Amino acid sequence: MKKMLLSLSVTAALAGCGGGETLEDVKNDTATIIPTATVTFDPANGVLSVPNDLLMSGTQDGTLNIPGELDDDNVSIPRAAYSDPQLALGALDGWSSQVPFKIDLTFPTGVSLDETSAATPGTVRIFEVIMGASLTDAECSVVTAGTACKLVGELTYGVDFISQASGDAVAIIPLKPFNAGSSYINVLTTGLKDSQGRSIQPSSTYASVSEEAPLITDAQLGLQAAVNSYENVVVSSGDITKDDIIFSAAMTIQSAGPVLGTIKQLLAGSLANPATVPKITITESEETVKDFLKFPDIATFAPFDAVEYIKGEITLPMYLGTPTGTEISDLNDTYWKAMCSSPVAVLNQLASDQKLRDEGKQEEIDATMFDEGPYEDVCQQINTQLHDYPKIDITRHLTKYNPVPLAQSYETIPVQITKPILADINVYRSAYNLPELESIPEGGWPVVIMQHGITTNKESMLALTAQLSIQGFATVAIDHPRHGERGIDVGDDGTDDFNATSGSVLSYMNLSSLLVARDSLRQSSADLLGLRLGLNFINDTTINAQDVTYIGHSLGSIVAPAFISQANNPLAPTVDPLFNVNTVALASGGGGIASFLLESAAFGPFIQGSVLSQAGTTEADELNVYLQGAALSNCGALASEDKEAYLTCGYNEYVASLTTAGETSKLTNIQDVFTQFAFAAQTALDSGDPTNYASAVQALGTPVYTNVVVGDGGDNKPDQVIPPAAANNPISGTIPLANFMGLETVSTSQPLSETPASYLVKFTKGHHGSILTPAQDEAEAATVEGSAAANAEMQLQVATYLAARGRMLLVTNTEVVTD
Repeated sequence: MKKMLLSLSVTAALAGCGGGETLEDVKNDTATIIPTATVTFDPANGVLSVPNDLLMSGTQDGTLNIPGELDDDNVSIPRAAYSDPQLALGALDGWSSQVPFKIDLTFPTGVSLDETSAATPGTVRIFEVIMGASLTDAECSVVTAGTACKLVGELTYGVDFISQASGDAVAIIPLKPFNAGSSYINVLTTGLKDSQGRSIQPSSTYASVSEEAPLITDAQLGLQAAVNSYENVVVSSGDITKDDIIFSAAMTIQSAGPVLGTIKQLLAGSLANPATVPKITITESEETVKDFLKFPDIATFAPFDAVEYIKGEITLPMYLGTPTGTEISDLNDTYWKAMCSSPVAVLNQLASDQKLRDEGKQEEIDATMFDEGPYEDVCQQINTQLHDYPKIDITRHLTKYNPVPLAQSYETIPVQITKPILADINVYRSAYNLPELESIPEGGWPVVIMQHGITTNKESMLALTAQLSIQGFATVAIDHPRHGERGIDVGDDGTDDFNATSGSVLSYMNLSSLLVARDSLRQSSADLLGLRLGLNFINDTTINAQDVTYIGHSLGSIVAPAFISQANNPLAPTVDPLFNVNTVALASGGGGIASFLLESAAFGPFIQGSVLSQAGTTEADELNVYLQGAALSNCGALASEDKEAYLTCGYNEYVASLTTAGETSKLTNIQDVFTQFAFAAQTALDSGDPTNYASAVQALGTPVYTNVVVGDGGDNKPDQVIPPAAANNPISGTIPLANFMGLETVSTSQPLSETPASYLVKFTKGHHGSILTPAQDEAEAATVEGSAAANAEMQLQVATYLAARGRMLLVTNTEVVTD
């Protein structure tokens, strides 16, 4: 994991930046003049709060220009170096759409922030704008990059965001995600006060560049042009003046969708060559599902004898790289890479060569920079602005400018298929007052794509096949990458070195490289696109690939919005039916991944311990010493058996010892590390986060059902793996994601209608895994009876909702649900 992002500013040297930020005793005959508080801003010395588009200045490839990305010879660092959470931001084409952030302030001694003013509407204002060099607006496409071009509108305080005091800073907390790929200007106004009741002032740097004062250096003039453009566009709204503004900064939100959209286009393009199109091939037919159930407590449930179990396989492109070593750190450079050179990098190279020509230095031009690589023809076919120049853009980060991922290998993936046994399933249909099926439906069995949760496998989803078979569904499932039968055995010795099911969760949700974690999520979504297309070419005529629904549990729910938003996004009339998913059911998922993982009762302590142990702070050193000594007394039995469990136990013991000792300052420092990590982690994970695809799912009109365990306010706890709602981020959790997809909360049956609808059902009983098993989880669920009731109700709701294609919801046990 290397060193954490230890400051949300580019540098921690906040004292003495600009003018008026240090305390001097200025006396006259009557009173001491207290220096004013200011907004911390001195980019020439690397001091500015993030997000801030000034870090796009000088970009080599259209990504954020993070200090440290170039070595002493001005050469790009190796891809593996982006495992550093701070440097990982340098692989992105913008900022997070959803993580809270802060704008730092500097106060003289004895003065602090007036907290009421920080939370007053109008003190912080946010405007959506179009920036120069726009890819979507012709008028702004010719305006200088990095300057604001056109006002789109203003966000509404209390609806889109809120602000509040956070120490010596103003925290801005999104209540809705910013639009991916869009740009915004954050404005602080004179309504922001200090504890003396005085308006906080601009820094001397900001004050000088926001005026028309004569400046000298190119850097000063560039900053002045940017700040003036921000203020001019904001003022064009008509209800704010330049005198009201004490600070403004642009932030462009990173893209989320172009890369997965390109993958769908590549998959569709394979239709022109039957030899390359993904196809599911059945390899073996077993007897029934009963013998393969992950949960033995339900194996005796008779309907599993009426479900046929079949094995198959499909070959799909792997955009994740293959590690060559066996340590978690050996995954650090396996994140996705672009096939082509970034057009931004190509333009920079052309500009550099032209400058040498203008200076009469043609002999210094390296003509081999434009030698073509092996993917030149493919890049040109996809977009004539794309080229493969191996010497240009060696990091190959994927961005909205450069959205074509390179398939680093092809993997033959085991496929699990189930189908109802017609002669047997009718017995159970009659128990649910369903008519007997005289034959397999015309066109074949409709099929449900199922996707499992993290650290489990595709076999866990077999628990749903009895109810789905009773409703007349076949199912198909694959493992997530680096799970189950898709583990990685580096040494080919028969034991997986990377497998989140049988080994470390870090094989998938990789804290050693946040970009790998992001691309594990994107690989799961890409695999589902390939699987969906492959259904059309299965060698089984009893499968109806034109009638496909989806159910995901936990991680399977998390990756679903990205998959659905692409699968159902229109491409061409002849292609769309091959990808379409008509109805979706999601169980125990959530968005805002970084926040909910840190707050997860199940995963949070391990993640917090991992983050702190690598943070490089005093408390990190103390924790590492504690793990070598004091933690052994209560956690020692885990030290050799389960390193992750030992770290979790040791971290909990360490924090408990600080709490008992009243070490509040150390506990605050630890929380600061997590806040900083959450900012870096969520920003890095953003393009794989479901929150960024929720609005697209809603806009497409795809009917979605979601359930979540909220608990009963007593012994039955809320979901302990993915919180229904995160305490420190109102965008994070299961319920916010459901809201962003436009789901209606219901607790009673919804009658059959002509048009599909989307619903959220909140359960008071059960636990994170209740969709799969009736067994009690003693850490979450209060009773065995409540767990069993929740399981039965969840499965019936999912099966009947999918069977009705979203036009009906059946709620039979109102005792286990709530509004």
